[in-house]
Amino acid sequence: MIIIRFLRFLKGYVSFTASGGFIERFVNLCTKNRIPLWNLKRKEDYLEADTTVKGYKIIRESAKRSGVRVSIAKKHGLPFFMRSYRKRAGILAGLAFACLLVAFLSSMVWSISVSGNLELTDEEILEAFGENGVKIGAFKFKIDCEDVAYNVTRRLPQLSFASVNIIGSRAEIVVNERSEKPDFPDDSEPCDIISSENGTVARIEANIGEAQIKVGDAVVKGDLLISGITENADASENLQAARGKVIAKVKKKITTENTDFSFHTQKAEKNRNLLYILGLEIPLGPSVGKENASRLTQKLTNGEIELPVGIIKEHSYSLSDETPLPDKYKSLLCAKNYCEIYRNIFLQSEEIISQLVTENKKDGFAYFSGECLVKKDIGIRKAILVDIS
Repeated sequence: MIIIRFLRFLKGYVSFTASGGFIERFVNLCTKNRIPLWNLKRKEDYLEADTTVKGYKIIRESAKRSGVRVSIAKKHGLPFFMRSYRKRAGILAGLAFACLLVAFLSSMVWSISVSGNLELTDEEILEAFGENGVKIGAFKFKIDCEDVAYNVTRRLPQLSFASVNIIGSRAEIVVNERSEKPDFPDDSEPCDIISSENGTVARIEANIGEAQIKVGDAVVKGDLLISGITENADASENLQAARGKVIAKVKKKITTENTDFSFHTQKAEKNRNLLYILGLEIPLGPSVGKENASRLTQKLTNGEIELPVGIIKEHSYSLSDETPLPDKYKSLLCAKNYCEIYRNIFLQSEEIISQLVTENKKDGFAYFSGECLVKKDIGIRKAILVDIS
């Protein structure tokens, strides 16, 4: 229906009235003579209807035979519009230029979306695709989607899949990142498992190799825990890569006494806005410099698609010289540092058995120290050197 209305608009049509005579006979004669009529409305003593320009030119014969008088009520469509403005060349030229401009702009990419990335940022992916021609303002007919996807996967080895789909003036980038393969130990070289720190053995899991210690033994850093040298029944020896865990009780000390109490403050902030229109950046002030600079792009959106119009906000700042921390904040900084050290110990341990925190006073402020007893795997691999001379 919309297409028919559009075609009628392009060709033009007229609205007319028919009065007097025999209206029903008039309509029948129009149908017989293949004169199209639509939007027929019967009033008290006349008829309103629409017909084509060609149909109105031959409608008078049907009107004469039925005794009906016809007159044009209104003219519609592009031909009549153009005719009414034929003496105003500027308007017609502007209309033609606008149509050409829309056709030109519709041949370019004005919005790009990225989906499927987890580790890589949108900026990194857009930069890789931009190097291969997929960017704001690029002509769609110059983009080879398959070739671009191949080049991007080579440019970013973190990606296992990449594609770009052009939909209207929008480019949809879809990527899939590679999964990190498990870090399996290298069993090609013989090795022992030795102690990485002092502790008391709580559990032994010797999967490959022979354990050299027992539960309850005290070990120090560098002691042999699981040997990669095993003896056969005929007294010969095998060299292999030892594998297993040795869980030990280890003491961990925490102190925040030697905390750096100086810091830098932010000063000399600079801000600038830039208009972003169809890929063009128009600065609205002097440059903010490159020291600690950042950019934030805010584009207009219809809820799903970003439009190629918006504002870019640039911000930069400089740092002051080192400033001593006020005494009232020193205890808080010590507590913060203690928590961060404790968190790392917790994440690297299998279990926290016990802990003791002590608050100390020095120069009028409190600092903290503590001791934790944890269970953790203390085994590390050490290659077995073989003399083949």
